[in-house]
Parts: sequence; C-alpha cells; structure tokens
Amino acid sequence: MKKGLLFVITGLIIGIFAGIMIYNNISSKIPKNPSDLIGNSAGNLNSGGLFCESDGILFFANPYDRNKLYSMNADCSDIRCISEDSVRYINAAGKYIYYIRDNGSFSDNTSVFKGDMYGIARCKFNGSSLHTLVSGYCTDLAVSGDTLIYNANRNSELVTCTIDIRGGESSVIYDYNISHASVFNGSLFFSDGTSSHSIYNMNISDGLSSLYMTGNTYMANYVDNTLYYIDLDNDYALTKVNLSSNRRTVITNDRCVLYNVCGNTVYYYAENDDEHALYRIKTDGSDRTNIMPGDIETISCTSKYTFFQLQGSSTLYRVPTHSGTSVQTIYIQPQE
Repeated sequence: MKKGLLFVITGLIIGIFAGIMIYNNISSKIPKNPSDLIGNSAGNLNSGGLFCESDGILFFANPYDRNKLYSMNADCSDIRCISEDSVRYINAAGKYIYYIRDNGSFSDNTSVFKGDMYGIARCKFNGSSLHTLVSGYCTDLAVSGDTLIYNANRNSELVTCTIDIRGGESSVIYDYNISHASVFNGSLFFSDGTSSHSIYNMNISDGLSSLYMTGNTYMANYVDNTLYYIDLDNDYALTKVNLSSNRRTVITNDRCVLYNVCGNTVYYYAENDDEHALYRIKTDGSDRTNIMPGDIETISCTSKYTFFQLQGSSTLYRVPTHSGTSVQTIYIQPQE
C-alpha cells in the first residue's frame, strides 16, 4: 500500500515538473507573425524610431532619461521604464519589442557595464525575457513579418542585413546601407542614395531590387497604396503618387525636409526662406497649419498625439495628432 502511494506521489511530481517544462517551452517560443506585419510606421522610423504604438500602448525612448526604453498608454498615463538600454528604432510585433541598443551614445549610462553597448535586442512588452539578437553597431531597424532588416558594420562599411525574429545567423543581402523605414508585405521601398535617387523596390527575402519609379527623390515611403516622397527636382516639394491610378499630386510646395504620414494627416518640417517650422496638412493638400516655428529634428506620430523635438534639445513636445493645435511640453520623470 505504501509502495503504491509512493509511486502515485512520484508520478504526480514528475507530471507537475513535466507540465512546467512543457509550459515554459511553449511560452518561450516566438510565434509566427503575419507576412504583412510591420513593426513601426515609416514616418516614425524616419525619425529614428523613438516612438512606437501597439494596441494602445506607446513604447518610446525617454529623452529625459538617456533615451531608455519606456512605455505608457496612448493618453500618456501609466508611465513605466521597462529597460535600462538606451534605444532607437523601436519596433513592436506580436507581444515583443525589437530595438537598436545604443548605450555607447551615453557615456554615463550604467547599462553599458551590464551588456553590449550596441546591437539589436528583443524583449516582451513589460521588458522581461530580454535577449540580444545581434551584437555590434547597427542602425535602421525595421520588422517585416518574421524578419528583421537593418544596417550593420562590415569592414568599416554599413551593409543591409536580415535576421529571423527568433535569432540565428544573420545574412548580408545588400552591399549598401539604405533606409529600411518603408516596408510592406515583404518588400522594401527606398530612395536610392548612391546615384539616381530613383525609387526602388527590394524583396527582403533575397535582397533583389528593381527600379520602381524614376525621379530625383528623397525619403520614399509606401503608405496605404500611396507612395510619398520629397521631390528634389521641385525644390523639395512633398509629393504623392496613387499607385492604383498613377496620379501624381504635390501636397505642399513648402521646402520639406522631414515628414510623417498618419491616416489622412501629414506632419512635416519645412525650411522655407521666411521661416523654419513644423506644419500639419491633409494628405489632399488642404488645411495647411503652422504648428510651431523652429528647427525640428524628430516627428513621431501616434493615434492620439504627435511628439516632436527641436534640433539639439531633449525637450519633448506634443500636439493632438488629428485635431487641435495646442502644443504642450511633456516631461517624463526618470524612474529608478
């Protein structure tokens, strides 16, 4: 009787431990992403990927705390520091965050003594399960489905690389560094910066690229079946092409330097002769509004607010993305 009871208890213990191991194994696996999933908007990535929104949660680099990774609700409530890493090019996919680790830019950042100064890292939305995917200097990170595409250093030159979201070996797919901001359904749209400045379409799986549209362009972005770009031959006019009708429209003749498209709203920084300022305009070119004068360095659009910074300043501003023009300074208290 006692032996039988002992066998039962032993079996239960083994079953419990086996269940725990199976659960941990399943929960630690990174599930597949839809092939058309992207980790952040093209406009946000063009500003360094300092803000990223997923399911009403904002993940962002706190400029008041050495650009450490923070999270908060879309209305800027429930602010939390979720990683000691200084970050750029934040992407959210599934239940994971992927980002460029940039601890070397902050000489007093204690996190440099806890791990790599540079590289690509992955963690869960609460900052747990932190894992280094790539070590060494990287930039221009974007998520496309199950693939990370980024620029990395090879023989003192930046080249385009890819790696699976689960890790493994990385691959060099293009011998040049290009902007990876505009990904769509396994393809990358970019303005060629080496010669013609025309727009190319690259297959992310193998790095094969083809000419998509001729022109002297800069910062080409694919958004909702529309191709946006800055037309260098037309004094930096912000221009769009409807890819269904091939109709070309000049959104604004302001001398555009940086822009971000969010729904039917565009925020852009223009350097006109009479004024440098942040503007807001509809994608059809109507309702042009001067939001704030100054030399703008970053423009990060989210569903509720658009955040921006001036060149050389850590001060963070916000304005309602789609309505109202009241600009507020927002301070994010550093957390221990």
